[in-house]
Amino acid sequence: MTPEALIVLANLGRPRRPSGAPAPHSEPVLPDPAAARDQLAELVPGPIGEADLRALRHVQQFALAAAEAVLDGRPVGCAEITALARGSTAHLELTTAAGGLRRDLVWSDRSIPAGLARRLIEELAALEPGRLRRCARSGCDLVFYDTTRSRTRRWHAEDPCGWRERQRHRRTHSGPLPGQPADQLLAGEGAE
Repeated sequence: MTPEALIVLANLGRPRRPSGAPAPHSEPVLPDPAAARDQLAELVPGPIGEADLRALRHVQQFALAAAEAVLDGRPVGCAEITALARGSTAHLELTTAAGGLRRDLVWSDRSIPAGLARRLIEELAALEPGRLRRCARSGCDLVFYDTTRSRTRRWHAEDPCGWRERQRHRRTHSGPLPGQPADQLLAGEGAE
């Protein structure tokens, strides 16, 4: 299970640097319902109301603190997220499946923040801590979950970080191009 909600929430507000941008920039975290809907589009179906924002910010702050705790090898505080998830309840349903009966646990979330808090609890309980990582490219602080079998993924994404890191490596480990002074080679490094 990839902890998608944890990754999205922990990366909210972290500086991002799109191609060609002069310096990293960050966007405000959940500033209003429309921005919150855009920022949480992959996690939350439907509209987000003004009444949800305060609790959603608490869920996001918990996700950020939890990710940092896991990365640092510290215990994750559980009381706050447990309280935020109390608005979620479940019941059992019995269904007929091929070859017999099946029991399903069906969740009902009273609010968007409660559902997101419940999802974080499920993801953190299933998390393999050694797979949660910070991007290895200097200048990028995004976290990601390494799903590779070899556990060797280094960047949050191939584009831009993997590609840029390999470019940087080639420039610093190869000589100057014909007719290019070495000082120009190193000067171009910060222009990414």
